[in-house]
Amino acid sequence: MSAIAIGLIIFTLVFGSALLAMFAHRMIPLGVALIATMSALVLSLLVASAKTAFDTRSNQLAQVSADIILLDRALARYGPETKEARSFLQLSVAATVERFWPATGAKPITIDPNASPVEALYDKVQELGPKMMHSARCRVRP
Repeated sequence: MSAIAIGLIIFTLVFGSALLAMFAHRMIPLGVALIATMSALVLSLLVASAKTAFDTRSNQLAQVSADIILLDRALARYGPETKEARSFLQLSVAATVERFWPATGAKPITIDPNASPVEALYDKVQELGPKMMHSARCRVRP
């Protein structure tokens, strides 16, 4: 393409833009206000979405933490035979926390590679059998 053709195309585009601006100068303040309002709306929706996602994750973390504490307490009340299961629970929680929030300079947590911590915990809880309670409330009266 020649330099004259490029010059004419640029001149036409600039002149056309100037003519368009002359006809639309009354509507430009309205257009700028509309663009600013739409930008604010999109930004507020983005912030609201991020806050909702954060609140959801925060609530899920609190619920899982409470469930883990309740499971540990239930295993502790079950008796000393749950010592190994509780140890797997503590290791699996520590491994999960380390995976999401690694501590700098901390030694890696080692768990049996053949089974995941959760599977090992599940297996230990499944191995538990019911135990007889010897309190006065549980005795059957003839």
